Parts: sequence; structure tokens; C-alpha cells
Amino acid sequence: MVRRTIYVTGHKNPDTDSIISAMAYAYLKQQLGYNAMAVRIGELNQETEFVLSLFNEFAPPLVKDIKTRVRDIEFDDVTTCKKDETLYGALMKMRKNNKKVIAIVDDKKHLLGMASISDITSPLVPHQDLNNKLIRETDIAQICNFLQAKLLYRCENQHTDGHVFIAADLCQQKCKDKIVITGSDHDIISHCIENNAASVIATGIDDFKKEEYQLAEKYQCNLIVSDKQIYEISKNIYYATTVDKVMSTNLTTFKYDDYIDDVKAKINKSRYRSYPIIDNHNHIIGNLSRYHVFKHSNRDLILVDHNELSQSIEGASQANILEIIDHHRIGGIITSSPVVFRNERVGCTATIITKLFKENNVAIPADLAGLLCCAIISDTVNFKSVTCTETDVNTAKELARMACLNLDDLAKKILAASANLSNKSAQSIFRNDLKQFEINHLKVTVSQCNIVTKDSINQIKNDMVNTIRDYGKDSGSDIVMIAFSLIDGSGSYVLIEGNGKERLKDLYERYDSEDGVLFLPKVISRKQQLIPLISSILE
Repeated sequence: MVRRTIYVTGHKNPDTDSIISAMAYAYLKQQLGYNAMAVRIGELNQETEFVLSLFNEFAPPLVKDIKTRVRDIEFDDVTTCKKDETLYGALMKMRKNNKKVIAIVDDKKHLLGMASISDITSPLVPHQDLNNKLIRETDIAQICNFLQAKLLYRCENQHTDGHVFIAADLCQQKCKDKIVITGSDHDIISHCIENNAASVIATGIDDFKKEEYQLAEKYQCNLIVSDKQIYEISKNIYYATTVDKVMSTNLTTFKYDDYIDDVKAKINKSRYRSYPIIDNHNHIIGNLSRYHVFKHSNRDLILVDHNELSQSIEGASQANILEIIDHHRIGGIITSSPVVFRNERVGCTATIITKLFKENNVAIPADLAGLLCCAIISDTVNFKSVTCTETDVNTAKELARMACLNLDDLAKKILAASANLSNKSAQSIFRNDLKQFEINHLKVTVSQCNIVTKDSINQIKNDMVNTIRDYGKDSGSDIVMIAFSLIDGSGSYVLIEGNGKERLKDLYERYDSEDGVLFLPKVISRKQQLIPLISSILE
């Protein structure tokens, strides 16, 4: 069964554009016939929660990584039976479904064990100790029921050793403790009983003689009659054993959500050809073979609003990246095969997504149009960002008309939600919109948030300094900073920490600073202003 899903995700510490663009593009792919699913790899910020609530929308599910799991690859359906089913019944189910293994389950479908073709057919091989053991452990009533024979006398002392013997004459071979199959000759029947046979299965008769019942009671011998031929009885008697007698219980199983890399490691250390897949309740849901594991494809992935692995979901380097849709600088991402790469000089990924709807002649629902409009307002800081283009403005206006929204009112609400830092810890503010960059062999971490006035910084400054210092140590970042961008577009206040802070001393010489807080006038775009500015100094 193939379960191919295309996962669409934005970057770590997602902002409104990242979340909405992933949702919108997943919807577009669905309309084009793909099994696409939007996911997120970080918690929602306050602004994004507000935007989603405006349209009563749920956020995409939070995922930790994109590594391939068992559920993502092809595996076999499984055939099951109960533990009290006969070997013959289990074999017929396997043949009907063309399976080489069968799962034994209880009444609640919990996995008890597995049996292979060889486990079930091994009793057919003559002179095997296993054969005798299986028959010895199988109740005589079970054998009669399977053979559709009549158990006319059941002795109190069951003493079979598991051997099956065909008696054709009054031979001297001992019948003691054996299951003897014979015809209608009553002399042979009596002879077998007197020689301590455990059971006598007679064919071609309707009943035993009175004296034979007396002998059976004396010598403790089961008396059975059957309409089947002697050869048929001898050939099939072993199949009367229940499947739980041959099933394997020492199993290597895998969960539906196990990583394929972990599965491979276990399989390489085992000798089995197939492995049960179980859910969290021990219900079997499939069967995995070596073939499935070693021929699998990695998960399909589409990246929006970023193109650097350092900003992407864990395991992205192992995924099958199909597309990248972004408006940032092109980073150091490497793909194993060509991809669709859409990168435009606009202020918001949502602007590009809207274009793609038009190019594919897919209508945008009113609510989704509203969400896309909010994403553009957010990422362009109400069109004040230096990254904002005429295309962004015109697209936002068009989307607002589609959703029957007032742009000015909407912008005020969104920016107010993004700039509200009350009741938020320094750590939550810092991690809210965090991105990492590699600049001249230095690891640079830059966080950003919106504020109305500088007063918003004063209450959290000391805690914020400690937060970014600790983050630098824990993450190995050489430079860590947070930019508090004014929503009126006049500039950003910046705090900088880290071992590489001295490398940015030119910033403090060029721009005004007070109490360690640097002010960068007109700088409100991280990607087109702040990062290029830092890069020009570090490089």
C-alpha cells in the first residue's frame, strides 16, 4: 500500500507569511490533484494566532522532522487468524490471499505471533520429532472435529506419544501409545486395542462391536470412525493442530511511526524476511519485508518562505525536495535532483503563491484570500518595508476585495497584535521569529519582533540580554541579536551578544547606541537590510 504525501512547510519559528503560504500552497496542490499537506515546525506567534482566529482557521499540525517513517513507504497487507484455528485453516487463508506469513491475533486483534509457510507445512515432512510433538499436544476431540470423524469412545487416560501408524494386518509391530488408522477388519481393530494403542481410527464401519468397547475401556483407547480414506486421514491428521502450536512469538516488530533508518539498522542485525507493523495498541496493520525497506523513497517535501537547510525542518537534507517557493536570498541548499525553484524579488511569499493560483486557473476561496492578504500586510509591515514592491501592494488590494476586507482597518489590527509584548517572557519573544545564517564561516542568529515605541524594550532589556547570551552558548552561535522593529517603519533597535560581537564594532561607530541598544534608522527588513548590512561588515 502506497501512502505518498507531499509535505509543505515554512521555516523554523514561523511567522504569519510562512504559515499562511504553506497552508495556501498545500490547498493549491490539492486542487491540482496532489495529496499535499501543510505542516509547521514551530509554535505560532501571537500575530499568526490572531490572523488565524479572524477567519476561524486551524493551524497546520506541528511536526518535529521530515525523516521517512514506516507509514511513508509501501508495505504488505496482512492476513490474520485466531490462535485456535487449525494449521489447515491458516494455510487455506494464506493461499487464498497469496501470503507467505500469517499473523495470529486474539479477539481484540492484538498480535500474538506469526507463522510462515514453512512453520505450517513442516509437519508434512515424515519422521520429524516436531510432528509427534504437535499431535501429542492436540486434543483428540480437535483431531476428530477436523477430520469430520466421530469420537464414539473417549478414554479417561490420554496417553498418545504423537506417532501415527497405519495397521493393514495383524503385524507384530507395536501399537502402544500410537494413533492407529485401519480399515474395517475387526480382528485388526481388536489387536490394536489390546496392544495399547492410544486411539484407533477405523474406516468403512459405522460402529465398533460391543467387545471392542470393552477392550477400549480396559486398555484406555479412544475409538473413532471416519468416512475418509486411510491415506487421506494419515496425510491430513497433522493439520488438525492449532496454529498457536507452531507460531513464533519471539518477533522483531516495528511501529507505524518508526524511522526507516532505525528499521534498517535492526533488520541488518536480524535473520527474518518479514516483520510485523503494529500500532500503539499492539494491533497489527501490515507486514514489512527487506525489499520494502531497502527500495523505499524519502518523503516528498516542498519548502516555502525559505531555502536554507539551517532554517528548514529537521531531516530536510534526506527528503525528496520537489519545489522551493521563496522571496529571500538563495542560501546553500543542495538537492539530489532538479527542483521547481520559484524565487522572486517581492516582499512576501504569499504574493508569489497568489500568482501561482492565477497561473493554474484555480479560484482562491474568500477566507484563504483574506489569510493571504494578512500575510502580505504582516511581512511588508503594512507596505512600509523596503522589500515591499508594487506587486505586493496590488496583490494585497486584490485579495482584500475578494475577501471583502478593509485594508487599513486590517493592517491596524495585525500590527497591534504583532507589537504587543505584554505578558511575554524575553525567551518567548526571542524565539518567536528566529533565523540562523552562515556568514563568512560565522554562525549568526537573528531574531526580530515588532514594537510601537522603544518603551516596550525597557522592561525586558536585562532579561533579553541574558537570554541571547545563553542562546549563543547553547547553540554555538558566534553572534546573536534581536531587532525590535518599529511598526511605523522608522527603524529598528538592536541588541547584540556573542563571542563574535567585536566583529561588528563598526556598527556601533556608524550608528547611535544608548545603554547597549543600537538604533538602525530605516532598517526594518531582516533579509534585505539587516543581514546584508551585517554581511558587508563581516566579509
